[in-house]
Amino acid sequence: MSEAFPVSDCRVAAGRRTSVFKSSSVAFLFGLILLAIEARAQDRSPAATWLDHLSFTASGTANWVDNLSRTSAEPYRKNAETYELDLRADHHQQLAPDWLLNASAEATWLAVPDYTLSGNVKLGPKLSLQRKFGLGPFAPVLQLDAGLTYKDARLDLDHGWTTEAGLRLAKRLTETFKVGIGAQWTEHSASSPVFDLNQHSFSVDATWDLTEHWSLTGSAGRLNGNIVANAAWEVWAQAISGGLGPAVFNYYTTRPWRVTGLYGPGWVSYNVEARADLWSLAAAYALSKHTTAEFRYSSALVVNKIGIRYPADSWGLGVIHRF
Repeated sequence: MSEAFPVSDCRVAAGRRTSVFKSSSVAFLFGLILLAIEARAQDRSPAATWLDHLSFTASGTANWVDNLSRTSAEPYRKNAETYELDLRADHHQQLAPDWLLNASAEATWLAVPDYTLSGNVKLGPKLSLQRKFGLGPFAPVLQLDAGLTYKDARLDLDHGWTTEAGLRLAKRLTETFKVGIGAQWTEHSASSPVFDLNQHSFSVDATWDLTEHWSLTGSAGRLNGNIVANAAWEVWAQAISGGLGPAVFNYYTTRPWRVTGLYGPGWVSYNVEARADLWSLAAAYALSKHTTAEFRYSSALVVNKIGIRYPADSWGLGVIHRF
């Protein structure tokens, strides 16, 4: 069935703050870089006791993502390249022989050249408390994380604060093989209920150090909670008018949605309850003592409450440098 999409809603929902977005993100990223350089210049001075526990990490990743738009109707799925830059400053403090506290500040910039409204900048602090049960490299380690992040999205409806908490238990089984299990809770309070998220997930992972330079990491997990999906207007119009069946009509008409134009004129973003089966495989190569290159493949199969599927896969190549 053919309907004209509401252009006025699209204009209101797809508000852009390009100049503010670019200036604030670029200024912050350069500020962190300058801070890292200054810290490195001072870390050998007698007064640099506090800076002795400070470290910096920068990483850049280029990805190709199949079904970046998280769309159920296969002919309408949008694939695209994404680019991500992450800068992080960490301060480590030994509280006791088996307790370690880490405080960090992190800035992440995501760009999607083909669909610019999908880009964002995230800024915020994180705390991590680590307990090691015993001595030596084979002792298990329990880690508790908490974070607060502000998301400055190119789409005004997605601005908001994200709170996170995580728990992870890891153990090295041999000199070259370690495993971990973890749980994560995430809540994003956005400017619009369409982009509100409340998620919890569980995962297991393993890392195998193949050689001095090569390592292989695999992970698998399950996520439950809210996800944001997208649909072309011609498909969405059928869904909310009953053209795709009563189950789709009864569910989708009760969920928050807006015309956002994220992936084209008239495209709709909507919020659903779902589960996701997640897994990834990464091969890392140590280029030097401080720099690592990583190739990663990730897969996510999202299924919403009424059985609609949103599969997505991504391939990425990244470089991580520790100052």
